[in-house]
Amino acid sequence: MRTGICAFLLGLAVSLPAAADQTDPRLDALFEELRVGDAIRAEENVVRIIEIWSDSQSDTVDVLYDRAQISLAHDADDLAVILLDHVIGLSPNFAQGYALRGMIRLNHENRAGAIEDFSKVLELEPRQFEVRTTLAQILLAGGDKLEAYEMFQKVLEWNPHDETARRQSRILRRELDGQEI
Repeated sequence: MRTGICAFLLGLAVSLPAAADQTDPRLDALFEELRVGDAIRAEENVVRIIEIWSDSQSDTVDVLYDRAQISLAHDADDLAVILLDHVIGLSPNFAQGYALRGMIRLNHENRAGAIEDFSKVLELEPRQFEVRTTLAQILLAGGDKLEAYEMFQKVLEWNPHDETARRQSRILRRELDGQEI
């Protein structure tokens, strides 16, 4: 059955790679407003940023990405990974494909694979605050408080309204107080 799905997906493929979602010119203005604006508009700006990140600029890639999300919602993680492998193959600059595959890998305790995907996301889109939050949590779980603190600080650089990052930063700052930061 999977061979048929793979052949079908490959048949959908287009020969040109998709444009990178993170190059959308609207992002700079949204990030600036997120960084200097008030908390009331922050949630709306975060939603708009994620919507832009999730648009690969390729109908084929978008369909595959959407189907990967649907597969995840139906606990079909293996199918989601297959779809995301195709997403990444068709559009290697689509950061959200790596981000979603990294989350699946992390959920399946494949930390090395998840970190590899998350690193690619940050290479493509250094402002990706959701991935940075996840990496900070991985670092924290591994006992690397200083690195986790620094990663949370990067989250706050791009999204100062992220309550999780603010709370964790305060906790880590107190725990690291007196240590070299």
